[in-house]
Parts: sequence; C-alpha cells; structure tokens
Amino acid sequence: MPAFHSIAIACSAIFACAIAQAEPVYKVVGIPLLPGATSGEAVAVNNKGVVIGRCRIGDNYYGFQYDASVDVGPINLGLLGPSELHGLWGINDDGWIVGTVQHEADPFDHAVLIAPGGTRIDITRDTTVRTPMGSAQARAINSLGSIAGTSTFDCSLTQSTDFGSRWSPGGFFVTPLLGSNFECAPSAAFAINDAGTLAGRALMNAGTISEPVLVDRPFTCDDDGQVPLPTFSGPLETGSALSISSQGDVCGVVQDLLDSGRMHPALWLGGAITRLHSLGGYADGSCAFGVNGNADVVGRSGNEASGEAVLWASGNPDPLALTSLTQPALHAPGYRLVTALAISDGGFIVGRGVGISPGESSGNSVPFLLLPCEPVIIQHPLAQTSCLLGNPAFSVRAVGAGPLSYQWRRNGVPLEEGSQHSGALVAGARSRIMRIFGFNFDDAGDYDVVISGSCGSTTTPVANTHVCRPDLSCDGIVSDSDFPIFVGAYEILDCADPAMPVRCPADFNDDGFVDDSDFVLFVQAYEALFCP
Repeated sequence: MPAFHSIAIACSAIFACAIAQAEPVYKVVGIPLLPGATSGEAVAVNNKGVVIGRCRIGDNYYGFQYDASVDVGPINLGLLGPSELHGLWGINDDGWIVGTVQHEADPFDHAVLIAPGGTRIDITRDTTVRTPMGSAQARAINSLGSIAGTSTFDCSLTQSTDFGSRWSPGGFFVTPLLGSNFECAPSAAFAINDAGTLAGRALMNAGTISEPVLVDRPFTCDDDGQVPLPTFSGPLETGSALSISSQGDVCGVVQDLLDSGRMHPALWLGGAITRLHSLGGYADGSCAFGVNGNADVVGRSGNEASGEAVLWASGNPDPLALTSLTQPALHAPGYRLVTALAISDGGFIVGRGVGISPGESSGNSVPFLLLPCEPVIIQHPLAQTSCLLGNPAFSVRAVGAGPLSYQWRRNGVPLEEGSQHSGALVAGARSRIMRIFGFNFDDAGDYDVVISGSCGSTTTPVANTHVCRPDLSCDGIVSDSDFPIFVGAYEILDCADPAMPVRCPADFNDDGFVDDSDFVLFVQAYEALFCP
C-alpha cells in the first residue's frame, strides 16, 4: 500500500473518532514570525511536516520554511517582493519549493524553483511554442518535480496572454495550456498532482463559434488537454479549481446562477460536483483551498475579516470549525484560525490566524500549523539482520502534537534501558534512535516503537531483525572479508579453546567445533551474499 494511502486512512479514522467522541484531533502551533515581520501566513505543507509561507517585513514579503520535526524557528528564504502575487506556493516531500518573486533586472515577476539547500533556480524560460512576453508564476510542484503555474506569452502579433503552464522537472522547459476555443483566451494553473494532472481556471467558450460566450471555468488538464469541470447549474457559471489531490479529487469555488449568482466552495469527487456548506448557512467569501488524498478539504467559512478556518472531512459537505478539533489551550483574546490554505496526505493543516500566541494582541495574521494528535510517522524503523554480537541501530522519525515520547518494544514487550537477559545492552529504549550492543540469538524478533504526543499515540509497523551468523566481519553481507575470520576459527577448531572468539560465532551448527560441516554452511551463505 502506498505511503499516502495508509496515512490518509489513518487520518480518516482520526476524524471519525474525534467527531464521535468529541476528542481533540489537532494541536495548534503558532509558527513564529521572521525577525522584524508584522504578519505572515503558512501556505503549503508536505507529508513530512515541512511548512513554507511568507512574512511581511516593511513593504515586502519574505519567504520562510519551518520544519515541525525539529525544535528550531523558521528559516528565512529571502526576499520575494511587495505584491500579493509574490510568495512561496508549493513544496514536495523531497523539499523542493516553488514560488513567484520580483525580478531585479526587469519589471516582470519570475517563477522560481528552490532546491532543498536554498539555491534559487529561475525557471522563467523560453518555449518552442510561444515566446515569453511578461511575468511567470510557479504555484505547485509534485513528487516528480513537475511544476504548475502561469506564464505570459505572445499569442498573436499584437497580443500577449497569461496561460496556465506546466514546467518539466527542473524547470527546463515550459508548456502553455492551449485548450480553449480561442487562441488568446487566458488560463491559470494552480495545482498539480503526482499523476501530472493540473487544475485551474480558463476562459472557455460556453456558446458557439459564431456566437461565443466566454466564461471562466474550472478545469483539469492532462496530456489529452483541458477538461472543464461541471458547475452547479449550467455552463455559464464561473469558478476556479484551486487544489487537486493524489486521487484526482479537486476543490475550489464555483458560482451558482440559481442561487442569485453566489459563490460557493466546491469539491469534485470522481468528476461530480458537491457543494460544500458554510458554518451556519451561506457565508459570503467562503472558499475551499486545499484537498488531500482522503478527500479532506480545508478552507474558510466567511470572509477574511470575520471568517473561520474549516475542515470538510472525507467529502462530507458539512464543515467543522478547526478550533473545535484542536486540543484545548490558552490563547490571546480574539484567538481565531482565519483561513486554512492546505492539508497534506499526512493530515498536517496550515494557514493564517490571529491571537494564536498567548499575550498576542496586535490583531495581525500569523502562520499556523495544526499537528495531528496521533503522530504521523515519516520514517519507519527498517527490518534488518545483525551479526552475532553486533550492534544494530533502529531509528524512527515522526511529527505530531508534542513533545513526543518513544517506547521501543520487542515482540510487543517494552524494552528497558541497559542490560538484557540475553546479555545484550540496550541504549535509547525511550528515544528516537535505539541501539543494541552485543546482539544475540535471544534478541532476534519483531521490533516496533510506540510514539506518544500530548493528545494521542501511534505505533510503527514491526521491523523484523535476526542474527546473520556467517557475517563474521559485521559489514552486513557474507563476502571475502568474512573468509579470513572463518579460516582463523577453523584453524583453532575447538570452541572451548581460549583463543577462539567469544561465543564461537563460526560454529554455525553449534556442535562445539569449527570444522568442515561449518565450512559447507559458510560457502552456502557466501554464494548467496546475504543471509536469508
């Protein structure tokens, strides 16, 4: 089962349990502002709990990165520009970031790709189809490195137009989305999933060639071209698709002409549209901004001034206020989660709020991250083999409502720190990394770790570990390095001889001697290279 499937199923169970038992699902974490900043917002988060966003410092926005798995403040990723269009908009699980920045050498905005080490790569590039004539924006990046955004091209001898665009991995070339009936009809791409399907909006002809009626329609787009998404009542309704999940579900906002032309948050499941309700009925300004692989949608009920961040869980059209799902905590007066902008398959939610930190009274927006009460495991302990009396190490990485505590187990029994009945020594039984010194036959088994947070716990899958006795050099394989060690034991012969290494590891059949029968077993392991 792919990792995001198991994570999404776990998140669904969390939501169901919380709704049924009125238990908290999340802990609110206020992400500190960059030094000198007056406001900020968290815009995107990956499945490892790494958050990107922007802060306002003076007249400009600056990008930041915040890793929830380490106890350090946000990292300043540099100047973006003064406009609302300038920001860091997408991050994948490998830590590659995309965004839009003001360029120093020309008046246009440029699309950038930021490597995990912080190096910026300008991906505002030429294309063999059209010539760039203006700004470019990079809005989302998938696990393969393909990028979605918008770029301005000349579409005729006299006109330039913004086209939704797809950049190849690394941003080496850009392809505009030319799926409209009209050569110069603009479009925009806001999201892309791992299948390479984009989502956005495009000016499309809802009439005929002779009598065109141009309407901004939500769409998805793959290699076969743009496909308009259904709206509520008819093809003349406007809307935008803002996010697409790993499963191809889409969320955004759509107009309903049968409801006085009001705009409503929407979810497309399997291509069919579902109206997402607002808290207490219709609320002007409501919008669905992000969807994950379990069809969990986040957004806002109401407008920016008085609205509230909400979750529509697992395709349910009725919203849940995010504050109702959070662990009780003390916050400043006027505390409010204003807008939720993204949700990962791991269940992390980010956005902007006010009054999150105790004592904060400025009323300015600050970034927030909702950490799941049940820690999300982002690195599982691995099954392994150990040589006799070797020192195997087990490690795990998790992100959740902390502080996190760890309890390693063998065959379901909690391990204690220090000496074991087998004679081995355990170090780190209650930490993220555990080592066993002098691993013996009695130490073989299934190892897992229970990870507990401030409002929930989870257990990793088991990692089976056994002794690979022919690996005499303890390098993980049975190779030439093991042969001279075996020969040395073979020449000693008797396991009772004081010259024999401790525990007589080359006596594979445990008959008290290192002889020809052991050599046959060694050759079999040598030819296989790895222990079974």
